[in-house]
Amino acid sequence: MAVGTMSCDVTTLLAKDHLKVGDKIIFKADMVDWKDFELTTTVTKAYKVISSVPSIDTSVCLTQTKQFNETIISKYNDVQLITISRDLPFALKRACSGFINSEHILLSDTNYREFGNYTKLYFTFNNLLARSVIVLNQNNETIYLQIVSLVSLEPNYDEVYQFLTTLQK
Repeated sequence: MAVGTMSCDVTTLLAKDHLKVGDKIIFKADMVDWKDFELTTTVTKAYKVISSVPSIDTSVCLTQTKQFNETIISKYNDVQLITISRDLPFALKRACSGFINSEHILLSDTNYREFGNYTKLYFTFNNLLARSVIVLNQNNETIYLQIVSLVSLEPNYDEVYQFLTTLQK
């Protein structure tokens, strides 16, 4: 039985020392083909947007993934889009196969759990990742962080896009 609930302000359920703007991120995760992905060696674009979702099998998480897939890929050429959850790789592949752009990297944090453990943006009572949007610079330093306080809500897309627009030259 779960000892927590995600129907409250979920930021109160996260570790107090979770990821903050200015922190560097390093992690390994599984791609949908079960190959290893390492943030420090795999991505070469100037900026990275990491869209973290609790479960791709929910309508809000799928909508978030579709929205970023459609907008970030088409409008921000120097941004690498990454979606990560603790779903198994085949679940991510199945859920996103009808719309995913080949430039959009889908990652599973189920095996290594390095993303959640490193950022501390996960819930200890159910091990799901918090809904969040992280923007990293070329050095994988966090330059933007949005943690969605109610898990049933989508992120503030306009705020993310306005921030990304300020990065364009």
